[in-house]
Amino acid sequence: AYTKEKSTIDWQVLAKWRGTLVFLMAVANIKNVSDRLIENGKDPNTPVAIIRWGTRADQKTVISKLSKVAEDVNAHEIKPPAVVVVGDVVRLRDELNWFEKKPLFGHRVLITRDTTKGYEKLEALGAEVFQFPTVRVVPVDDFSDLDRCIERIQSYHYLVFTSQNGVRYFFQRFFALGKDIRQLAHLKICAVGEKTEAMLRQMGLIVDIVPERFNAEGLVEAFSAHGGFRGKRFLFPKAEKAREVFPEAVIAGGGEIDAPVTYRAIKPSGHGKRLQRFLKEGKITVATFTSGETFKNFVEMLDEPVEELLKDVLIAAIGPVTRKTIEKAGLQVHIMPEKATVEAMVDAIVKYLTGGKDIGTA
Repeated sequence: AYTKEKSTIDWQVLAKWRGTLVFLMAVANIKNVSDRLIENGKDPNTPVAIIRWGTRADQKTVISKLSKVAEDVNAHEIKPPAVVVVGDVVRLRDELNWFEKKPLFGHRVLITRDTTKGYEKLEALGAEVFQFPTVRVVPVDDFSDLDRCIERIQSYHYLVFTSQNGVRYFFQRFFALGKDIRQLAHLKICAVGEKTEAMLRQMGLIVDIVPERFNAEGLVEAFSAHGGFRGKRFLFPKAEKAREVFPEAVIAGGGEIDAPVTYRAIKPSGHGKRLQRFLKEGKITVATFTSGETFKNFVEMLDEPVEELLKDVLIAAIGPVTRKTIEKAGLQVHIMPEKATVEAMVDAIVKYLTGGKDIGTA
């Protein structure tokens, strides 16, 4: 609001306006604004709403009237940025106040992935998502191991994928080498996780084995139930720092396996100054981690001890391996879903924050 003594604003016209008046950046000069309107004929009892941090988890709304608004702004310690709404429309606040009535309003959830896909339910229920990616997935620098495996694709019995990234980067290289999807016709395909399976199906590939548990241990259990490993050859495109649980089980069971590194997770450049401030000010309700790597990088990217920054924050881990990494750092994991998927973790967060209420997505 332009509120200098010699402003070009026609306050008389504004004061006589019967509709709604909206002032931006007017909090610091709210007394001047209200005085000018009243001096030029605006009813002192005209309702006023001041909204700070609108649409965010820390949105704050103060309802007042023109004659008292400056006093109330000071009493409630309203600082910029804020929007000032003047007019009878303010009387409809209770009727139209849908945002602050959402079940997760006031909660801010930290996401440490490079995508918010799968977290939409949190926003639909009123939470604010704060994205701070601690991992960026990239292809390997040297494709020689993967290329050798692709060239002898006919020698394998099983092709095993543990993530969508494995599927994405394997087939990028497979097609870059001029290969044909029909060259996989003899293979049985295993996918860990519903999203991995869905990605393969979108490519027209039928998945033969999907473990019940979405981790390396579940993968071993699934093959044990399908006749074991003896006499079979596996191609296992993996991440750079993947655990060796499955390859070791294959070898111990009498099978053969090639596990070329197909992609790697790197720590993004950048700093966490804003996040650290939010954590210190108690503005993060839940911190989510979808892998041990997301947590380790999170610790490295912050300047201050993580145990201090997260002491009053709920921690959600996608599964037992991630939980173990977090607990090794001396922190407690409060939320972990039964199924290791983002959607299941989101449901577990909602259940925790609402006390187990069945609230849907509205």
